[in-house]
Amino acid sequence: MKLILNNLFESFDPSVYYLYKFQLNWVFLVLPPILMYNSYWIVPSRLDYILNVIVSSMYKELKLSIDNKSMNSNIIVFTSVMIYIMFMNFFSLFPYIFPTTSHLMLNLSISLTLWLGMFMFTIQNYPIKFLSHLVPYNSPKPLMNFMVIIEIISYLIRPMTLSIRLSSNLISGHLILILLSSFMMNFLVSIPLSLLVQDILLILEICMSVIQAYVYSVLLTLYFSESW
Repeated sequence: MKLILNNLFESFDPSVYYLYKFQLNWVFLVLPPILMYNSYWIVPSRLDYILNVIVSSMYKELKLSIDNKSMNSNIIVFTSVMIYIMFMNFFSLFPYIFPTTSHLMLNLSISLTLWLGMFMFTIQNYPIKFLSHLVPYNSPKPLMNFMVIIEIISYLIRPMTLSIRLSSNLISGHLILILLSSFMMNFLVSIPLSLLVQDILLILEICMSVIQAYVYSVLLTLYFSESW
């Protein structure tokens, strides 16, 4: 059964996918046991080696964003978020898989949960330092009240801006792929040229998936480093 869309944005509506029997979202249920199975061997497999390299490199990159070394144990949380978003972005490029990270509610649930944890941690342990961040250094006295309002607003909208940034970038990439595919099908572009252009765009989308996951996690880490 073909998935026929009445408009471009129906591909980001989960109810459209659930109307059809053929969908591959259940693949994510099989993936974790496969990845865990490889870690039981004494000699790591190629897949396990690649995953270890990815995780260690991400951990080192995020570790550079935190100055307080006593908080390095919390980096594993942001590393896990980065790997999760990266895999979700990658699998959303496959057909018949709903692009969950393009949905604002999922991204907002992740960013809002971590942001609330950072906020409660800061208020409980470093209340004076948190209040000092509301007034930038060397701010003119007549503008201090105005600067405090601006800093509070910018602090409160952080989870929303993170979610919108991730969703908008992924939605734009998916829309480009859909528009280009429809154009080539309707105007009967030659198959080799069509495959070449779509492969190039697909590679760019894979790179974008990794970059967006990296930016999302780095910004969360930077927000966490401002908690003290």
